[in-house]
Amino acid sequence: MQIKILPVSEKFLAYAKEVQEKLLASDIRSKLDSSNETLGKKVRSAKLEKVPYWIVVGEKEESGKTMTLEGRDGTKETLPLEQITSRLQIEIKERK
Repeated sequence: MQIKILPVSEKFLAYAKEVQEKLLASDIRSKLDSSNETLGKKVRSAKLEKVPYWIVVGEKEESGKTMTLEGRDGTKETLPLEQITSRLQIEIKERK
């Protein structure tokens, strides 16, 4: 898994699924955390699983069509999904 999608609440689950479909279509391995846990617990779980990146999906992201991409190394950026997918595809190619 290269990226984990973390919806803030069940209200944003449909948009999170849409994001996952776009990532999978771009050949980026992703997993959607649809559990009823708090966002803090979801982030902690992603860190413990050593997932390289996770995306937080909430009201701001859904309305602005942007994503907050957070990395295990402490980086945090808000970007459109297209920029995130192209950036991750470049990273994947460079590692191969």
